[in-house]
Amino acid sequence: MRFTLRGGFRGASPRALAALAVVGVFVAVVARQAWDAGREIDALGPQRRDALASRSDGADSAGSAPQAFRSFRATLRPGERFALVFAPGTSTNDQGTYRLVSLSYLYPAIAVTDPEKAQAVMVFGEPSAAIRADFDETGDVDGVWLGHR
Repeated sequence: MRFTLRGGFRGASPRALAALAVVGVFVAVVARQAWDAGREIDALGPQRRDALASRSDGADSAGSAPQAFRSFRATLRPGERFALVFAPGTSTNDQGTYRLVSLSYLYPAIAVTDPEKAQAVMVFGEPSAAIRADFDETGDVDGVWLGHR
């Protein structure tokens, strides 16, 4: 297949010309989609900025206990150990959410699983007599009991 100015593609089969046309259409479609995607990204830029600016802190992702996390964080010192204690009725999803939030939001305090090794606790539900005996209540926020040694 040879291209000349006068005759176009000489010796080109209809099949080769069809393949060339398909490739041309494909390139045009991809270019158009890329152009549209770029315009869409530009249009969503202000919304993205507003959404990021409205996120005040990680406690907002703590489900029904954002204020409890804020209050608890205010009482923790860097490197201090804390434990989360869950009442039997606390759902597995809520437990996972609270654990994830605590690891990032309460940093640089250190999470431990055993309340006996902690200087502070967050109790989701009613605290047991042992917890009340070992920790002084520092608050009860959003139904979460907060204690410190």
